[in-house]
Amino acid sequence: MKILYRQGVIRIENKLQYLRELHDLKQQEVADALGVSRSTYANYESGRRSPDIDLLISLADFYGMSLDELTGHKVKDSNAMHLSPQALRMLKSFNQLSRPIQEWYIAHIDFDAKTSHTLAGAASPAIKFETVAETGQQK
Repeated sequence: MKILYRQGVIRIENKLQYLRELHDLKQQEVADALGVSRSTYANYESGRRSPDIDLLISLADFYGMSLDELTGHKVKDSNAMHLSPQALRMLKSFNQLSRPIQEWYIAHIDFDAKTSHTLAGAASPAIKFETVAETGQQK
């Protein structure tokens, strides 16, 4: 079976037929599961009609997938946050701390960040952070 693409997204009618055949189902079986007539479902597969959002949700549930998987929607990576290996290690260590210790670190990091802006050039933020982390007080 050939799957057609429209602007990088699999056309839903091709995806519906592909999924139905993959699961070795007849149109009537899928239509019955969705509570629509076979001819209505056949129109979805042929592209003569488009399923509404409620039916798409039912189809995604029926096939055990997300709406994004069903429709071929992909979130752009530009919205995703990318962390450096160092940041990932730091987050992993941070998540292993108890909640009160996490709150203490957050408060001190926030304080150090604000202080470094007001004391521009007085000392590097890394040196001030070590001072806070070692002594528990700002110098």
